[in-house]
Amino acid sequence: MNAIGAIGLGARPVAAELRFRALGGRTFLARQFTPHPFHITRPFYHAGDPKGMATLYLQSSSGGVYAGDDLSLEIGLDAGAQVHVTTQASTIVHDARGREGARQTVCLDVAEGARLDYLPDPAILMTGAKFCNRVTARFGREARVILGDAQLSHDPEGHARPFSRLENEVELISPEGTVLLDRFDLCGSDWPARTGGFACSGMMIVVGCADAGAQMQRAADTVPGVYAGLSVFSDRDIALIRFLAPDGAALSKVMAALWRAAATVLDGQPPAERRK
Repeated sequence: MNAIGAIGLGARPVAAELRFRALGGRTFLARQFTPHPFHITRPFYHAGDPKGMATLYLQSSSGGVYAGDDLSLEIGLDAGAQVHVTTQASTIVHDARGREGARQTVCLDVAEGARLDYLPDPAILMTGAKFCNRVTARFGREARVILGDAQLSHDPEGHARPFSRLENEVELISPEGTVLLDRFDLCGSDWPARTGGFACSGMMIVVGCADAGAQMQRAADTVPGVYAGLSVFSDRDIALIRFLAPDGAALSKVMAALWRAAATVLDGQPPAERRK
């Protein structure tokens, strides 16, 4: 069995869908299906963003992800649409208490010439949590994507008790096929050794503008306590930066700094702040 998806599940799958279209230079939400626990805000439009870019906040009505949850989200952008999708807060992955884990599957479909910023807040892996997270982004020609993915380990009692297991996969698929596949499967007890003692880990990827990588590295270097490393795939026009952070505050700061740096390169001006 593929390591990703090995965590057993018994709950009924819950699938949400969002579809965006551009009309007259303005992006709008053309279709939504958001069953419990998914919830969304109405789209916002910020001065200073690319013209017509919609911002949408994902929310949860359940208080987190629980053992047995099988959640999927599909976000589709038609040609020329521009969307910034983020979350209202971090996703808490609760203690599985020895039971089966939770799975989250995200499919991003970004058509030709479209732009998607998909920047959820980090997943908080509580003591005993089992979580399988998979993100797949398909993109057309001249599409641009900023994608963030991050996790932090947290013991609510402050005794450094680890989560149980994390399976994580991010795949990028161009018209020619898979151009990037990042996958790991990790027991919580191995987290300190794998991260060098850092509580938080993540990455940010830019598709369609590898030149954003240098600015992202400079931005990461300004956040105290953060360790970051950049990979640039010029032949695929992709930049990927990985980072480790000592705590949730530093993690939030570096993710915001990286996004601002990437968006500034893509748009030629700093983006509007997204308040949480």
